Amino acid sequence: MTTSHPALARAAAFANSHHLRVPILLGPMAGACPPSLSIAVANAGGLGSCGALLMQPAAIKAWAADVRAGSNGAFALNLWIPDPKPHRNADAEGAVRAFLKDWGPEVPPEAAMRHRRISRRNARRCSSSRRRSSRP
Repeated sequence: MTTSHPALARAAAFANSHHLRVPILLGPMAGACPPSLSIAVANAGGLGSCGALLMQPAAIKAWAADVRAGSNGAFALNLWIPDPKPHRNADAEGAVRAFLKDWGPEVPPEAAMRHRRISRRNARRCSSSRRRSSRP
């Protein structure tokens, strides 16, 4: 008696739709997907990947050339393109602050700008710690 779990059917459908022999995808983690690993995954019938978030265009091109030279298998590039700055609407923000007043402390109008500065500072910290940890 053979039974097929729905997850196995979905995995097989995914592999078939992407012309893969096996439903294995290398997670595209920034800084952790060397060409050799993607070549091994692709040669085994899965999907090699590159998390290209921290890479410059020339490095992405070199990565792809290395993988193409070592495998005829498929690979994916995970790119992150930031959204443009949102349009600020003082009236809408005021309405949200007025609503939130009933649920906790008052939110000052400059809170959105402070949050943005903190987010940028944390992003810089994360970026600099990645650079430090990737050095031999």
